[in-house]
Amino acid sequence: MAQDTLHPLPTTEPETVLGLPAAPLRRYVLDYRGYRMDLDRPQRRLEVPTDVVTVALAFEGRMRLTDALSPALAASLGSVAAGLRRTATIAEHGGLLHGLAVSLTPHGAFRAFGPVAGELGGQWAEAGDVLGPRLGTLAARLADAPGWCARFALLDAHFGALFADGPPWEPDVRWAWQQLRRSHGRVPVRTLVEGTGWSRRRLELRFRAQLGLAPKQAAGILRLQRTLRLLTDPDGRFAGADLAALCGYYDQSHLDRTFRAMVGRSPREFLASRRSADARQPADRVLGRVTSAVLDAD
Repeated sequence: MAQDTLHPLPTTEPETVLGLPAAPLRRYVLDYRGYRMDLDRPQRRLEVPTDVVTVALAFEGRMRLTDALSPALAASLGSVAAGLRRTATIAEHGGLLHGLAVSLTPHGAFRAFGPVAGELGGQWAEAGDVLGPRLGTLAARLADAPGWCARFALLDAHFGALFADGPPWEPDVRWAWQQLRRSHGRVPVRTLVEGTGWSRRRLELRFRAQLGLAPKQAAGILRLQRTLRLLTDPDGRFAGADLAALCGYYDQSHLDRTFRAMVGRSPREFLASRRSADARQPADRVLGRVTSAVLDAD
């Protein structure tokens, strides 16, 4: 891995290091992120819905994941595989956490893991249970590697081999996803139906099999992500009815209801959580996405 792909983030404690994959992998892998935390207190983070599939490999520590809208949905996991989710997650750990995370595009997840990627839609799971024993071997090799550069190089080799042999998306699924991405989730599903020549039912089934969510649900995540990017714009140029219209909502009330139904709090409350976060903690865990807010420990 080239030296310029390793980027220590501006923190003192905990340690967080960003790595970019080798160039041929970047259409499937957004980034690698290494972390080492040994805090004297628990930490809670609110993780909002994104168009990213995450594989987090733990060397030390465990995470408790709870659905922000349905607290009865919860799991305690070591290494985590998380598919696309329509609702936010509260991620908690006791203060000790060491490992790394791989952020995959939905196409990259399917190319690496096949139908399992679709089965992960809306879920978290123990990564080794769903992605196979090779992942446990990889996690052990990563833990023993001499540093982050060596670990990121191991990930390049592992995922490069998976992508070389893995299944591609169906062309019509790829086309429909591209339309959703380019429009930030605003293209109507009927346009996708007409463009693929499939029935609405077939389009939904193929999307669920290869992304884990139906087109309408995936569109909602993309609209939310655009809303979050504009809300967190440092210049604060977009708000109220203008923001709602730009992001594909009927009005401000529609935006607020949808935001709360997906994130578990209002846009104002989410922004307040980000502003009050510990300055040493990088808020977002994926390059180019608004993903998180650091919460006060209960």
